[in-house]
Amino acid sequence: MTTEPTEPEADSGPPTPAAIAATENPVQLTVGLVEDQRIPDGMVCMASYRNGRLVARSVMPPEAWTQIDEYGIFDEPVQVVLVARAAPPGVQCQLYAMVPLPDEEDDDPEEPWAASVPGSSYEASLEESDEEDDEEDEPRVAPIPLGHVVRYDRDRVHPDSLPLEAVDLLRKIIDGKTSEVVDRALADLLGL
Repeated sequence: MTTEPTEPEADSGPPTPAAIAATENPVQLTVGLVEDQRIPDGMVCMASYRNGRLVARSVMPPEAWTQIDEYGIFDEPVQVVLVARAAPPGVQCQLYAMVPLPDEEDDDPEEPWAASVPGSSYEASLEESDEEDDEEDEPRVAPIPLGHVVRYDRDRVHPDSLPLEAVDLLRKIIDGKTSEVVDRALADLLGL
C-alpha cells in the first residue's frame, strides 16, 4: 500500500489535510444491489464485498448499476484506493475501485485519399508513436465510488499521522474486520 499527499482544494478556507492509500495489487471484490430505506427515490444501492464481507455501500443511478453489471466491471480484480481527510468526527474516507477503461478505438475511418498525400504516412506514424508513449506512461483507469468510511477519533490507531491512518484503514478493509467498522459507523450516525 502506498500513500501520497493530495493537492489542497482551491477555496477560501485553509486546505483540508488529506492522504491517499492504495492497494499494491488488484483485489477481488464482488458487488450487488441491496435494499435500504434510506436510498433516495430513483436511485439504487450497490454493496461491495471482499471475501463475503461487506466493505462499503454506494448510492447511484440505476443506469450506472446497469453498466457495472452489463460490462462485468468487477469480474476481474481491481485496485482499491482510499482517500482520507481529517474531519469531524475523526477521519472521513472515500473508497474507490480503479477500473481499467477499454481501449479507445479510432472512430474516424481513414480516408482513402489520405495515403496519397505527401508526408501523411510520416505524420500518422508520429501520432501512433505519441499515442503508444501516452498509453505506456499512464494506464487508463476510472474511479468507481464504493462508499464512505468513517473512523472516529477515539478509534484512531495513528492519531498523529493521517497517511498511516489511511493505510491502516485500507488494510482493515481489504484484510478483514470491516463489517464491524461499517456497522459501528452506521449505528453511531443513526444514533442506534
